[in-house]
Amino acid sequence: MRLHLTDAQLVTPAGLLHGDLLCEDGVIAGILDVGSRVEADERYDAGGKLVLPGFIDPHVHSRDPGMTHKEDFEHSTRGALTGGVTSVLEMPNAIPPVDSAEVFAERRAQHERSAWTDFGLWGLALGEPNLDQIGPLFEAGAVAVKLFWGYALHRETRSLVYNLGDEPPENLLMPPPNGHVMNLFREVARHGGLLAAHCEDKDVLATSQEQLGHPIETYEDLLAARPAAAEATTIAIATEFAKATGCRFHVVHLASAAGLDAVRSARQRGVRLTAETCPQYLTLTDADYPRVGPVMKVYPPVREQGDQDALWAGVDEGAIVSLGSDHAPHTVEEKSRGFATQPAGAVGCETFGPVLVDALLRGKTTASRFAEVTATETAKLYGLYPRKGVIRPGSDADLVVIDPEARRTVRNEELIAKQPVSPWHGFELRGAPVATVLRGEVVVRDREIVAPRRGRFVAADHAGARAAAAR
Repeated sequence: MRLHLTDAQLVTPAGLLHGDLLCEDGVIAGILDVGSRVEADERYDAGGKLVLPGFIDPHVHSRDPGMTHKEDFEHSTRGALTGGVTSVLEMPNAIPPVDSAEVFAERRAQHERSAWTDFGLWGLALGEPNLDQIGPLFEAGAVAVKLFWGYALHRETRSLVYNLGDEPPENLLMPPPNGHVMNLFREVARHGGLLAAHCEDKDVLATSQEQLGHPIETYEDLLAARPAAAEATTIAIATEFAKATGCRFHVVHLASAAGLDAVRSARQRGVRLTAETCPQYLTLTDADYPRVGPVMKVYPPVREQGDQDALWAGVDEGAIVSLGSDHAPHTVEEKSRGFATQPAGAVGCETFGPVLVDALLRGKTTASRFAEVTATETAKLYGLYPRKGVIRPGSDADLVVIDPEARRTVRNEELIAKQPVSPWHGFELRGAPVATVLRGEVVVRDREIVAPRRGRFVAADHAGARAAAAR
């Protein structure tokens, strides 16, 4: 199979190149001069549009299996593909969670039957209860292991408990104490893997909610009950653990200027600590709540304009190395509840690319940096580079074509998600992904899927990730 992509503005490690691209048997065979004459099975005329590496969404909760009334892997990856995502990294907290090599193998086989994108799998770190599974999870190809540092889990299902009052105490598996967490850091370091965590300190949260003195009723209450100090505190503790053990540590969904300061401090000290943020933190603020409504409730919460500005600065300076959607659907009914009982999380992998393209075209960052944080550096972080995340000969031909002149209004009724309720409903976006190429085949044109499902599992190469981090 040979694909000839013509007249493209290619975003490459060498900068923006106007050229053609030849893809053969799923990989990029060469970057050619515009108008090169080559034999091909298929041609796609990019018409001078921007062509980037296919987006990698490293933070997706497809709820599959166990909570498929909220979402499933078929819907999440199909929606992601239409928005320019060619690889998703699936989080481990379905039911049962991916807390062992045995479950990892089962989940891989299950998702291979329904994936529209290529995919990798996270493992779940529980602390002492599955410390012996950390090595086998990495050997099986896990991209990272995730610790829900401040969350309680249901003792039987290992699912997240968003509101402690929903379950009797005997049903709860409380977050591991920090001594056990440090043991986890040591074990991940011993296997050369990557540890990531939801960073909000449970004690800071508990005290803040007590001081609020009443149930959360307004968005101001939510911010008071979950202050930025909770995020910064956990990152500071993680910094010391990473420094002491040599563990690579990653902060997911960074949401605050205070948290970014803690990340900067760690990196300035030479600690192997990286961070991700999400479209919701880069495009929404507390001022959007009257327009967006309760669906905007996510953890950590979307904060103020100063936090958003700081996060964009973190993206451009390299303190934030990756962007992820944190796609975490709940039912429409659940997201319509009041703040006190509504679970946190929002639909996001389908709008991940379009919302970020809009930000790019509004001048929030450069095309080169955009490609790095949506693909190249994400691939390096999770052991997928150079197979994924870059336009260069020998890499997988995963591409997204962007039309800067397009306009699209996000509408819930047009989403593929099983529970179509987006924080960006009604937002008009500049630009749009107009074609997606997965391993050398055009699979999406103008948001319509035009090829059979062909997603496959991609195992992480952590030796390669460590080498990339060292560079």
